[in-house]
Amino acid sequence: MTSAVIADDEPLLRRELREALADLWPELAIVGEAADGAAALRAIEEQRPAVSFLDIRMPKLSGLEVAERVQGATQVVFVTAYDEHAVAAFEQGAADYVLKPVRRARLSATVQRLKERLASAPAGRDGARPWLAWIQATLGNTLKFVPVQDVCYCQSDGKYTRVVTAGAEALIRRPLSALLEDLDPELFWQINRGIAVNVHHIDSVVREDGGEMIVRIRANRAELPVSKAHQGRFRGM
Repeated sequence: MTSAVIADDEPLLRRELREALADLWPELAIVGEAADGAAALRAIEEQRPAVSFLDIRMPKLSGLEVAERVQGATQVVFVTAYDEHAVAAFEQGAADYVLKPVRRARLSATVQRLKERLASAPAGRDGARPWLAWIQATLGNTLKFVPVQDVCYCQSDGKYTRVVTAGAEALIRRPLSALLEDLDPELFWQINRGIAVNVHHIDSVVREDGGEMIVRIRANRAELPVSKAHQGRFRGM
């Protein structure tokens, strides 16, 4: 069953949306509701819904800020009374942008679009929420959308993560542990507590005289240490 979170600071509007979705998409399970952006972020991180319906103007965090922080881990639909945020919404990878008051015909089209997106996405852990296909990252003053196949490795930087490609690196507002929950573990191997590498970008793995292992990245010749706890990935060396 596909799951969803609804976030809006107006209880009546949350109820109206929930009831409309129950009619239009009976198979959809509402697994969380939130009255502000911070609570919405917690609900998404805890429940891992396939879909999130977010108001844009909410206390604590805006819907746009929430979408940026969840980094494509859920299909986002913005439901708002303001149309001036449409461009920013789609820059955040939104599946749709619905104006209040929500009309049933418009919401029906949104539901159909979401079903098509979920059906065409590559399967993830539960078949409803796919592994990330791209990572949204900040490079200076620019918002970048980085395909995961282009990522050489991800490195922890406190509450942030550095995403390194062949020609650049960028910073995302998620710790590595949270990001790894949304990356395909067959593609990204954690080699120590703070680094996960894309196996397609590994050039070689070297065992040094003292027993230490080093992963060499093909594109930028980076040399990354493998902790003893993760050396089992490279059995046979």
